Amino acid sequence: MAATVDVVVDLVWEHPVTRPRPPVSWLSDEERAEELQRVQQGRARSAAYEAELIMSLAAARPAIDDPAPGTPGARRRGWAVDEGYIGASEFFTAELSAVLNVGRGTAAHRYARAHTWTTKLPQTFAALAAGELDERRAAQLAEVLQHTNAEVAGQVEAALLPEATDLAVARLTARATELMVQLDAAAAEERRKEAEKAADVHLYPPAADGRATLAADLPADEAVECYDIVDQLAKMLKADGDPRRIGALRAHVLSLLIRRPADSGLPHVSANVTVTAGLDALGGTSSTPGEVNGLPITAAHVRELLARVGALGLTAPEGGSLSFAVTGPDGQLPTSTTSSRTTAAERPTAPT
Repeated sequence: MAATVDVVVDLVWEHPVTRPRPPVSWLSDEERAEELQRVQQGRARSAAYEAELIMSLAAARPAIDDPAPGTPGARRRGWAVDEGYIGASEFFTAELSAVLNVGRGTAAHRYARAHTWTTKLPQTFAALAAGELDERRAAQLAEVLQHTNAEVAGQVEAALLPEATDLAVARLTARATELMVQLDAAAAEERRKEAEKAADVHLYPPAADGRATLAADLPADEAVECYDIVDQLAKMLKADGDPRRIGALRAHVLSLLIRRPADSGLPHVSANVTVTAGLDALGGTSSTPGEVNGLPITAAHVRELLARVGALGLTAPEGGSLSFAVTGPDGQLPTSTTSSRTTAAERPTAPT
């Protein structure tokens, strides 16, 4: 029997079957559209097959074969890229990067994605393998849920998978994040604190157009504040007649603010920040996530943010706003404070 299987595998391996395709110029518009849909389905199936191959290869590289602790070549805590996945060798992502001919970071990302699909999101993986869910949406679900436990991931999957193909990718990501934070608030808060320790500024090398990308890992409240200031200044330049696209103006403003913060030549502006939180979450009796300018954050993060505002006596400076919306248990807005100058009596405080 084993010999028969080997023969079949060899035949398939040596003589792969491909579907004949007519020249694209022969196709009608409807047929081109159908072919494009088939291509997307094929990519989804290929991504699922790649994940299966990665996990199978990882299983063949068990950690028990690695050097024992304290011996030459043994794992050093905090250095292995795939340290979070117990069972596989610490050298696996290095091997995978060579096989795929990609960087080790990319290899680790694909391994993490495959691990999440196969161990935490079985229905998502099945839909991907069947070509019913595109690779990008499946990848976003995996990215959001890779650090939570299988139970929470399954709950988010059950809630979102039926409508995943009808949601824009950004909306699917946002909904998955909101649900994950709500269902696994303690773990989300722990990850936030760990992320603070690993925060950094990243420089991605220039492409053929000579432009590089500068990115920073920031708390959500600081990120929305930074973006709002940059956006306001860019819109001022646009209103003054600058012909460049608004995106190019935002990039120009950010560069000026960082390189010449005291002599940028830009007018002074203040950010507009809106914090939304449930009353029960502020009281510590619920894990319902809050929002900062629409970005979901944990209830603990909201309480920490409001406590910091109160402790520092922060008020919205002239031209800016610091708004707080406190919702009831059903999402209604019994309290909403928006003002350019928030007094101490109006500022919400949070338990510490």
